[in-house]
Amino acid sequence: ICQRMKKVSVIPAAGKGSRLHSNLPKIFTAIYKSKSIFDLIVEQGTSHVDEMILLLSPAGKEYFDLHIASSAPKNVHVWLQESATGMFDAMNQLFESLLLRQEDFQVIVQWGDQPFCDAELHQTLFSDLNKFEVSVPLVWVSSPYVQFKLGSPLAVWESREGEKCDAFGFKDMGIFAFTRGSIDAAWPLYKINAPFGKVTGERNFVKFFETIQQKTEIFWRLDQPYYKSIGINTPEELKEANLFLSQKEQIQQGSSDKS
Repeated sequence: ICQRMKKVSVIPAAGKGSRLHSNLPKIFTAIYKSKSIFDLIVEQGTSHVDEMILLLSPAGKEYFDLHIASSAPKNVHVWLQESATGMFDAMNQLFESLLLRQEDFQVIVQWGDQPFCDAELHQTLFSDLNKFEVSVPLVWVSSPYVQFKLGSPLAVWESREGEKCDAFGFKDMGIFAFTRGSIDAAWPLYKINAPFGKVTGERNFVKFFETIQQKTEIFWRLDQPYYKSIGINTPEELKEANLFLSQKEQIQQGSSDKS
């Protein structure tokens, strides 16, 4: 019997809202009217997956259990990251747990501060995984803080680790898609070789792509609009997201009035 491919999305979201001057866990920060980052991620990301896994801090899980669990879609499951020790440790916990499962799966990883990666993008990435082992959408920006220098070999530069990114370059959108096989083939190797950042001392996730490209072909999707890549880490980015949603609503309202 051919088993159906399970579609999973994982949302590492153990971060605090300290840079947003919020006492809430970052993913529950309100963006526009009463909608939070979490609301937008769930609205766009749950209809076409079998399971959405939220990796939350103890404070985040407590907030979720108190305020959200009763109304959350049934396919949203919360896992606990005991201490927020960086994205490498979050992804290691998620990948190792998924690899213990018996079934085959495709997985989308979406950072918990990326509310505009919509259902259309998710479905596009899952479709990519029918042809490729890995799909990564990139956008062209000025002053990227993470830069994907495409070539052979691939280089991923991080400005926060003191690596000098170019004035213009490709950056990721905070969303990545993998087959089970690609993680199985490359993550154990990356765990051994993942470099420690020269500034933070942390092992980071994005350099994983330098390892995975040695094992399989990565499909670089370059057709996505910039706005889907807007992440929310600072008051300025929160203001940008609020303005975007406000003006988008006005445009949609204007269009519906005319029709």
